Amino acid sequence: MLSRAAVCCRVLPCSSAAPSLGIQRPKSLQLSHPLQPSRRYISNQLPSGIAPLFQYVSESYISVAVQNGIEALHTMGLPWTGSILATGLLLRLVTSPFHIYAEKLFAESFHARNFLTQQIVKKVCDKYRVEFTPNEAGNKLVMKTDNKEVIHAAETMVKEYVPQLLGAKGLQPTRIQNLKMCTVPVWIFSSFALRNIISADFHPSFPGHLWIPDLLQPDPLYILPVLVGVFGYLNLWSQRKIYPVQKSTLFIKSYDFLLGFLTLFSVVIMAQLPACIPFYWLVVSISGMAQAQILRHPRVKKVLGIKRLPSDSDKPIRDLFLMRKQV
Repeated sequence: MLSRAAVCCRVLPCSSAAPSLGIQRPKSLQLSHPLQPSRRYISNQLPSGIAPLFQYVSESYISVAVQNGIEALHTMGLPWTGSILATGLLLRLVTSPFHIYAEKLFAESFHARNFLTQQIVKKVCDKYRVEFTPNEAGNKLVMKTDNKEVIHAAETMVKEYVPQLLGAKGLQPTRIQNLKMCTVPVWIFSSFALRNIISADFHPSFPGHLWIPDLLQPDPLYILPVLVGVFGYLNLWSQRKIYPVQKSTLFIKSYDFLLGFLTLFSVVIMAQLPACIPFYWLVVSISGMAQAQILRHPRVKKVLGIKRLPSDSDKPIRDLFLMRKQV
């Protein structure tokens, strides 16, 4: 009911409804503007198969709440560009506890995995009377043997028992990944909130900046969509640098390929949408990468109670590009 009321407020030409929404309605639809038809790239003329889904997301409580929040920020005096920027940063702050908790679980999982692996291998070495001592670099323990039977026995026991023990403590990788992924719907719903504003019958004016004369027009130079893709790939690359996998399996390669394809596909789509939408997603991407790097700082981890990792750094951005591949 709330979403229907919000829609009705935009359709009825009642002057008393405008101040409550914080929308500066144009005197006309300015149909004479030479580029005006491109404002309807996100019109409601959708394929019948996905139209109900789009309607559901657009009218959901989350979308309507974020929409009202964007309009409230504009009512407080922020320009529409500032309102979009502030919304992205505020939502990043609201969803940060999920990422902080996931980071805490990952650190605990990392140390628990190393401890359990060490204990299991030590028992195998004791059984077969093999030395288990530090390597030449002194950074990890290794078995002093070339006996394939002993090595195979140790690897088998590690693969069998470590995941079970981690799962018993709630430190399984899927749980940690799901904590991070559960924030994705927030960004999707918030995008539809912005869509609701700019696709209304009496949509407000979104003045542009720099090379974009109107934020309701697609970026004429494709700079914003390309930047969204660049930061998307940087996020993927940085995650692999900070949290490297010991063995690149077919599943890992397929997962990376899928994320890369979706990032490229989103760039193609955003190039056709009003510039305010890729601008919003650029804010989301930059703030997401900044959050990930801030959580690598030792002082931040100490305050948040997160155990340290080998990838932590006092200068995370610089050291991200200087970091060697961990094994």
